[in-house]
Parts: sequence; structure tokens; C-alpha cells
Amino acid sequence: MAATKLSDEALLAFFQSHPELRERLSSIVGAVGNADGTLGEADAAEERLVEEMRLLGRQAMRSWADERVVATEQEVRLQPGMRRQGKKNSGGTRNSARSRS
Repeated sequence: MAATKLSDEALLAFFQSHPELRERLSSIVGAVGNADGTLGEADAAEERLVEEMRLLGRQAMRSWADERVVATEQEVRLQPGMRRQGKKNSGGTRNSARSRS
């Protein structure tokens, strides 16, 4: 798989539009830099980074899925003859209003 090269501006724009991924990446950067000083041993650092990467993957998939839902909805709405189905306006006829035989 070829890596996509993004400019600094494009990367910044992406993270501005996906704050949840920006937060997750910030957490990874903090772990790599041992910002809180708790990762003194390689095992602790590895465990933390593996968990951070797992959370990043989960969040990335959630963001991807959300964007696909929006794109699919837009595609469907653009198809001729497609109407959005909404809630009925009427709850039906009340029993007391029906004719009694």
C-alpha cells in the first residue's frame, strides 16, 4: 500500500475537520514523548502505544463509516424518483370516529 503524502496545510485541514482523530493522535504523540513521565520502561511504552493505536484504528473506522453514510445518503437522494420516507402525519382513525354498525 502506497502512503499518501499530504502537505502540512492539508494535514492540518484534515485534523481540523476530524477533531476526534486529532485528539487521538495527540495522545500518541504524548506517549511517544513520554509527556506524563510514566513510561520509563519499554514494556510500559509498548503497552501504551499498542492501546493508543488500537483506539486510533477504532476511531478512524468510525469516522470512515460516518462519512460513507453521509455520502451514500447523498447519492441515493440524487437518484431520480427517490423520495425520503418520513413519519406518517396521521395516527389513523380513532375508534370513536368509526361508523358503528
